Amino acid sequence: MNAYRNGRLIKMVIRLIADLNDKAAGTIFLVAAGLMLVAVMILAVSIFLQMRRGQDSRLTQRQLREDMARLAGELPRQLDQLQNGLSARVAESNRDQREINALFLGQLQQYGQGSGQMLENVRRTVTESLNKVSGSLQEMQSVTAEVRSLKQVLGNVRTRGIIGELQLDRLLSDVLSPGQFLRQVRIRPEKQEAVEFAICIPATAETEERVLLPVDAKFPLDCFARLLAALDAGDLESAEVFRRELSTRIRQEAKKIAELYLLPPRTTDFAILYLPTESLFLEVSRDTDLIAEIYRNYQIIVTGPSSMTALLAGLQATFRLQTLEQKSVLIARQLAEVQRDFHLFETSLDRVRNRLARSLNEIEDSSRKAGQVRRRLDSLELDDWNGDDADETAGEEDDHD
Repeated sequence: MNAYRNGRLIKMVIRLIADLNDKAAGTIFLVAAGLMLVAVMILAVSIFLQMRRGQDSRLTQRQLREDMARLAGELPRQLDQLQNGLSARVAESNRDQREINALFLGQLQQYGQGSGQMLENVRRTVTESLNKVSGSLQEMQSVTAEVRSLKQVLGNVRTRGIIGELQLDRLLSDVLSPGQFLRQVRIRPEKQEAVEFAICIPATAETEERVLLPVDAKFPLDCFARLLAALDAGDLESAEVFRRELSTRIRQEAKKIAELYLLPPRTTDFAILYLPTESLFLEVSRDTDLIAEIYRNYQIIVTGPSSMTALLAGLQATFRLQTLEQKSVLIARQLAEVQRDFHLFETSLDRVRNRLARSLNEIEDSSRKAGQVRRRLDSLELDDWNGDDADETAGEEDDHD
């Protein structure tokens, strides 16, 4: 029974080796040899156990010898076949490996070239981005320097006034014609102060001369800057203090304009205070009581860029209507003169017609008299002609006799 089992074990090992030789599925020669060695060891252990048990029958010994002989005969052959198969498999595997290596190397080279191009593109993109960032930094530095310079310029009160004056000058030049406003006009001869601009309102039937509308620009940037800083910091108490300070400053400027530049009838009974920024005008106009108080007490209208543009457009339309009205009055006067001249012309025509009628009557009388004279002349010529013919006839008869 044990011999039978040993034989089956040897057959299984041989079959396994054969399968490995046929399939050669990822095996190597050392693995097969190791399996054979394991089989031999198992067989030796089995023999040892059988001998220990005293089962030394001839059949068992003979079976063992046959199995050992068959195993000894099969092992070299199977090992040769396995070695040949493994050699072929290894050669094929080496060939496949070389092909795979070549393919992988080609793909790696392509990837390397693509990566190089990609890296070059990335490097170019990064370089361009760095150049843009560098340019932006330079622009920011330039803008910062300009802002610092502008801040220094605006720190001077006179400079701020010049900026507001220039902006107002540009606004007036854009809306009005050059002859519709004046620059630096002295309203009061006894004072040296001159209003920055004066809009010329044309003369009307009530006013024989043109009237000036004073316009002065004010730019209280220091008060406004402190108010904005307090609002940005969230300090409402300080903001309210600076807001009252700004209102007081605007009220003082309006009073100054009224005292210096309002002089009816040379000027209008009101003037314009111009604030050069919309934000400043909006902050001041938030206090409607302040705007009403300034106009009620000083007859000053507070304006900003947008409201000033609208006001100038309205004045321009008024000037045009006034010009049309003046032209219409002039046209009416000219029409009245034409009508009077036409009556005179009609009277002259009547006189000429009467004279022509008398002339026609005289011409008819003259024509009638001329006809009478002609008829008399014709009758005289006929009598003379008849007398001559009679004398000639008598003479011819005497000759015949």
